[in-house]
Amino acid sequence: MPDSLIADLQQLSATQLQPIKYILTDVDDTLTWESSLPVETYLALSELLAAGYIVIPVTGGCAGWSDLMARLWPVSGVITEGGACFLQKQTSGKLDYHYWTSVEHMHTKKLELLQEVNALLPEFTPLQLAQDQAYRLTDVAVDYAQDQNPPSPELRDALLDKLHQRGLQAKASSIHINIWHGDYDKFAMAERVLTQHYGLSHQQIVEQVIYVGDAPNDESMFAKFPLSIGVANIGKHLSSMQHKPNWLTKKPGGHGFAELANKLLQKNG
Repeated sequence: MPDSLIADLQQLSATQLQPIKYILTDVDDTLTWESSLPVETYLALSELLAAGYIVIPVTGGCAGWSDLMARLWPVSGVITEGGACFLQKQTSGKLDYHYWTSVEHMHTKKLELLQEVNALLPEFTPLQLAQDQAYRLTDVAVDYAQDQNPPSPELRDALLDKLHQRGLQAKASSIHINIWHGDYDKFAMAERVLTQHYGLSHQQIVEQVIYVGDAPNDESMFAKFPLSIGVANIGKHLSSMQHKPNWLTKKPGGHGFAELANKLLQKNG
């Protein structure tokens, strides 16, 4: 159920939207919906880019998928694997990979983590590694609601508790449990990208950046960006979240993102 303290997106004023130049957005069930990218969402991304917005998906999805996304979607780059790496798209279409720490260190830590998670999974059958694990460069993902049918939220929560007891970084998205080594998250890398690659000050980040998400693994972003939007399907998670978005769309997933895009584009119209 929607939180009564969260405002409807339509209450976001033109004055608040006017300074926005950067749009950071989750992907699964925020840009996508029911396992596809809606046509209106792709068109919204294209129109936002054409209008001069910097659009950067921020995803827990694998680097292999994010590489394709950065190359083929109308976006300015992709922050992948929960903040582990920024895939920066040049005007030529070339991609530059910017890791949180050295790629060698992150790869070694991923292999150690993979061994640890594999040892735990038999206790949580039928949960298993996400099918995209082979295309991950830095983290481990366990599927609880993507190809796991029916979804297993109880096992998700039990595994999260176990991972946290072992001192591991772990967050649930709408489909996976993402597990990693390191002091980064979505916000840490987003802040680095905005300051180092786009030259924004802290005040400019507060005023010029909007974030869109749908799940508990977006909390670090909701906590830091005053202009934070939840798509409608976040409602089922709100009761368990400490940091929540400030506005909600009426529509779910990518349809909700398109709702926001239309409001931003009308502001420029």
